[in-house]
Amino acid sequence: MKEHILKELTEIIRETFEGGLPGQGTQYLDHNSGIYPTMDSLTAQQASYSWNGIPSIASHIRHMKFHLNVVVEWMQGQQHKRDWLASFKPYEVTEEEWQQLKTDFEETRRAFFEQVSKLSEEEVLEDMGHGTVAHLAYHLGAIRQLMHLVPKEVQDV
Repeated sequence: MKEHILKELTEIIRETFEGGLPGQGTQYLDHNSGIYPTMDSLTAQQASYSWNGIPSIASHIRHMKFHLNVVVEWMQGQQHKRDWLASFKPYEVTEEEWQQLKTDFEETRRAFFEQVSKLSEEEVLEDMGHGTVAHLAYHLGAIRQLMHLVPKEVQDV
């Protein structure tokens, strides 16, 4: 049963990060709506755009990376208080920071899967990964909506 649950969890997280596979159904409306295709479609300037002081796309990505790190630490028994609001800051990134955030995010995803694979069947059944999918999907949806707020002059860079 653990293998079945891990297979399903792995696939939905893969799709959340990479998007749907050609010719197959998707859990999302758009096959290219995964985190990576979305990030790859944006420049650092676009990802840094903040409308009326709300968190930017880059800050949502930073927060999702933070969340995955926290989940890994939680599974390792490190259950201390964290500053969730600070995980969104800073809102702006340079081109180099944007590229590094993408790299770091992938490393965090790999660490998450490595940790999940070490869980017992009972721990997997306790929802150590499904809540993570919901959290990532929420922020992915927020990012996809924020993309519509980036002004034309920022979009054309």
